[in-house]
Amino acid sequence: MNFVEDINPFIELVMKNNLTYNVFFATMIAFSCYTIQAQDSDTNRMSKSEKIENTKRKENFNTLKSLGYSEKEIYEDLGNANFLSENYETALHWYTKLFKLSDGAGVRDSYVERYQFAIEKTGNQKASKFSNDKNWVAAVKSEYYEEKSRDNKFNDFYINPTASKKSIEEFVARETKSSITSENQIDTKQEELQIAITPDGTAAYFTKAIYVKPEYGVFSKKELVHKIFKAEKVSGQWKTVEEVALGPKNSSSMHPAISEDGKRLFFASDMPGTFGKFDIYVADLKSNGKFGAVKNLGKKVNTNENDLYPNIVGGTSLFFASNGHKGYGGLDVFMVEVANNKVGASVNLGSPINSSKDEFSLDIMNKNGTGYVIINRGEDKGAVERVAFSYSKSGRSFTPETKDDGILEAMNTESKINYATSIFEDK
Repeated sequence: MNFVEDINPFIELVMKNNLTYNVFFATMIAFSCYTIQAQDSDTNRMSKSEKIENTKRKENFNTLKSLGYSEKEIYEDLGNANFLSENYETALHWYTKLFKLSDGAGVRDSYVERYQFAIEKTGNQKASKFSNDKNWVAAVKSEYYEEKSRDNKFNDFYINPTASKKSIEEFVARETKSSITSENQIDTKQEELQIAITPDGTAAYFTKAIYVKPEYGVFSKKELVHKIFKAEKVSGQWKTVEEVALGPKNSSSMHPAISEDGKRLFFASDMPGTFGKFDIYVADLKSNGKFGAVKNLGKKVNTNENDLYPNIVGGTSLFFASNGHKGYGGLDVFMVEVANNKVGASVNLGSPINSSKDEFSLDIMNKNGTGYVIINRGEDKGAVERVAFSYSKSGRSFTPETKDDGILEAMNTESKINYATSIFEDK
């Protein structure tokens, strides 16, 4: 299953700040890729572009309706989303429906203001009292924080994780907290985000920061590296922690991810032989818990910068973060199809999944049609948030937002590469 074709990025994004979930304004921008020309008119007189836009409007409405939102919420969200992406004709379409729903009763003055501004921008009224300099994004965002205390469609997953998931998270938190001594306090939270649990739930892999003696210099200070550790579940309790030997002692290995069949472990490492700073590697996980040879995923995935946070979904769809492929800025999330012996081209997932800030990782929840992106879009580089979204299971294709600079295509043109471009073997 190719999840790039299933993610429907116009659905509501939900922000998590520490343990408090706040509804962020609906960033449903990527769906508005068409030229907006449609007005309510006789179907027989519709141009091709108008028919396409009319169909898109119906699809957007039906998708949000299927998620349980009321008509009022849908009209507000689709109006705001199109307004913020400057699709004023379509914004007017949804705002008009909002006003007609209850003859304008209960509609905030701010919606009337945006409606009037949209009319001016479409040339239907001379510009007068509304300023082009107003920060509309901030205005809409503040309304959602104040007003939109909806039942969060994603709270069950985040706030009430399974007992097994919660117990391993608490266990890893204790383990990683004790990994740095008080004299060397270094924030490693971002590197310790990922926990990979085997399909049978008996083992978990996580990243832990440790200090090791340098390779050279007897009197040199110890170096901070990240290593992958394994915990085993014994009689319902997580214990038996041991380091997994995936690379040289003085190199870091982190961000473990296990395939759904439990047979492959993906991770990031700066071991000798990388194409850049950190590359993504894979190793076969055998039935006895041992690992096969470590293999670099090659130039279609790895760059001369950082390639991090791998996550394998659906057997062959690998999501990862990179600041070496062409993107929006910072770390962007990419997807690549990874079969047993070949790797496809890396694809940028586009906006709103990616931004000029850092996006670390993406995960898909197959059962409930939701997923989340781990991001940092604030001023505080340590403030990691989860952005939840829903995606369509209807099989309709989704093409991420296209840019003239070819952002969707990584800088690789070969149709095939050798799966193992470098192998680390401890001799």
